[in-house]
Amino acid sequence: MSAATAPVTHAPPLLWAAARALIVTIFNLFGDPGAIAALHTHRKSERRLLLKWLRAGEALMRHLLLIEAAHCAKPNPQPLANKRLLNKRTRRLMSFEADKPEAWRVTFRCLSSQHRRSSSGGARGREKRFHSAWPLAERAEAMLRAFNHPEAYAKRLARRLCATPHRAAGLTRHPENLPHLIDDFAAFSQAADAARRRFESG
Repeated sequence: MSAATAPVTHAPPLLWAAARALIVTIFNLFGDPGAIAALHTHRKSERRLLLKWLRAGEALMRHLLLIEAAHCAKPNPQPLANKRLLNKRTRRLMSFEADKPEAWRVTFRCLSSQHRRSSSGGARGREKRFHSAWPLAERAEAMLRAFNHPEAYAKRLARRLCATPHRAAGLTRHPENLPHLIDDFAAFSQAADAARRRFESG
């Protein structure tokens, strides 16, 4: 599975093309989400390297979704209690099949913490030689879905940022390796900063 053709969106096509190139590079280096999941485990060094690339790709997608969100119409406010009732879900048993990433229950998180904890945690995590490959496979699949179908993600992000505009600044952060992985990163930063200011200015 690879990133589809750059979608028709508000951000300049050149920026989406750069994002596609980075995602394709990640999949060429490490395999697509299904291939990553099929490995079952990673050595610590392999996991660290994949994480470095994944974080760069995720940060780039957050920049793009922020730009797209700034072009979405400002949503009408809805009472939080009503929204929770509408979004109430029924628990169901979920299965995870490595060869069917399209069936995984994943979503790309724009406003999550920038500092993720190790899945193994603490000193015990540092002692482990092998780590489950599935969490990183899920993150790769979520990133791919956000790229292939950005409109829904951008609209949801716009609703959240209209309610909490101070959180837009977090979307412009990026790991130090990202500017070295794509061409003209300055264009991404400028467009994302302009989008951030649109939310912060109300």
